[in-house]
Amino acid sequence: MADYPLGSLGIQIREHWRKYRPQMYAELEKAGTLEESVYAAQEQTADAMYDLTVVKKLPYDQAWELVRKEWAFLPSEDS
Repeated sequence: MADYPLGSLGIQIREHWRKYRPQMYAELEKAGTLEESVYAAQEQTADAMYDLTVVKKLPYDQAWELVRKEWAFLPSEDS
């Protein structure tokens, strides 16, 4: 079994998905890919934040607004 270490962002992503994307969460859990998917979202978000803030010199709050809904804090399934 692969190890997918979650930091605080990953834990927040997993909880957000559990609360606001319950169908997706259940499907990923059933498929055995929940932790891998959360880890991937965590890493993609962190990489994008690094690129925007360090490489492109965008202020953190602006960068966060651009990336937070891309992989991590997806819109509710009810939306």
